[in-house]
Order: sequence, then C-alpha cells, then structure tokens
Amino acid sequence: MSEGPINFGGAGDIDMLPTEARAAMRRLQQAGTAFGNRWTVLSTAIRTGELEANTGFDTLSKGFREAYNPAKDPIQQASDATGGAVGGLGARGNEIVGQYVQSAQRDAARMRAVGDL
Repeated sequence: MSEGPINFGGAGDIDMLPTEARAAMRRLQQAGTAFGNRWTVLSTAIRTGELEANTGFDTLSKGFREAYNPAKDPIQQASDATGGAVGGLGARGNEIVGQYVQSAQRDAARMRAVGDL
C-alpha cells in the first residue's frame, strides 16, 4: 500500500510517493547485484576463453587483437565497477527517501508550531 503523497494536516507536503520510491530503489539495487553476479561469471569465462584460444598468430587473429586489446582493460574495469555502482545508487536512494520523509515531517511540525503563535 502506498504512503501516498504525504500531507501533514495541510502543513507541508512532499512531492514523492515514498513506498513507490523505495520499491524503485530496491529494484535498482537488485539490478546492480544481478549484474555484478552475472559479470563475475562472464568475465571468468572470457578470461578462460582467451587463454584457450591463444590468438595472435595468424592474420585474422592479429587484426582482431589490434582492435580488441586497447579496449579490453577499460571495458573490463567499467564492467567490474557497474554492479557496485548501480547497486550503490539504489542503496543511497533508499537512504534519501527516508531522509526526505523525515525532513517533510520535521518541516510540517515547524509549520504547525508557527501557526500556533
């Protein structure tokens, strides 16, 4: 069930659906974990395949390696970091949702206190 847009008795509002936002952040975090797990398997298979292929001795292999070798390490590094980065965005997003809700509650209480003056 959605928390809906939060309105504290007409005193303060947030432009967020916290339940939906938390669910989206969990999905983002899960996507990062899934990517990281799958990449671990695939990168191992790629390295194993490279050792087994032992390319670089004929014209076709040399042409392939000229294009592949310069891109290999940057792609490997970016892929190694992707799962953690995406998962981290989801985790941080969940923290921010909580902070946003707390701020809205605090601000609404302050507005009510001003109205009582």
